[in-house]
Amino acid sequence: MNPVLELINITLERQSRTILRNINWMIEPGQQWVVMGLNGSGKTSLLTIITGYQWPTFGQVSVLGRRYGTVDLREMRKHIGWVSQHLAEWMTRDHGHQQVKALVASGREAVIGNGRWPADDDRLESVMQKFDLIRLARSPFSSLSQGEKTRVLLARAWMADVSLLILDEPCSGLDIAGREHLLGFIQPYLDRQDAATPVIYVTHHPEEILPGFTHALLLKDGRVSAQGPVDEVLTDSRLSEAFGVPVRVQHIGGRRWVQILPLSTELSRHRSG
Repeated sequence: MNPVLELINITLERQSRTILRNINWMIEPGQQWVVMGLNGSGKTSLLTIITGYQWPTFGQVSVLGRRYGTVDLREMRKHIGWVSQHLAEWMTRDHGHQQVKALVASGREAVIGNGRWPADDDRLESVMQKFDLIRLARSPFSSLSQGEKTRVLLARAWMADVSLLILDEPCSGLDIAGREHLLGFIQPYLDRQDAATPVIYVTHHPEEILPGFTHALLLKDGRVSAQGPVDEVLTDSRLSEAFGVPVRVQHIGGRRWVQILPLSTELSRHRSG
């Protein structure tokens, strides 16, 4: 089987600044990936290259077995779901009047809702129910809370039955309760053994990493700091290096929780070692 994603020697330069340098990354079928790094580490630039909205200065991009430069990117994007707060902000600004049900239905064709939907659409009703959107069906998108908007975007991706789902900091701006509620809706993507939809989940927060994720990519200053199975990458030393502060990773309830260590504690540990 072809890799879900293959990036070879990706470098991105803008206005004499190198944003990404020599990125090599492959996602195999059945893998679920987390991408982590500080602000400015290159996460967003990497996503825009994967989705074809930005072209690398050097390197080769292949997604779902198709090499960019030889395919129609508009067609490719129909197979890639991208959920982000930036997308939610754009839809609020330009399509905020659209009703929730129309926006979800429009996901089937990867277009923005036209205000109409089939009268008898069992799949649409099922997806609306799955993401707890039935009561919001006729609400304008602009009237929703941040968490509700993210659920609408997840439902649109589910309607399209995408072959790759990118979740770009979906819990950004949510309180603890809102975050946990939203993560509960994301978990089914990781549990879909029948379709095994590959997921790329971008976050600053290790506690958001659900048990179904298999691999992790750490970025620092536009380079790959580490990549591989989550247990090998999301360690004390590698996260401390990527985030620039000493941390300790604790495993509780199948998830990773990070404790920030005082610098003096970290120095003492190195001295004693």
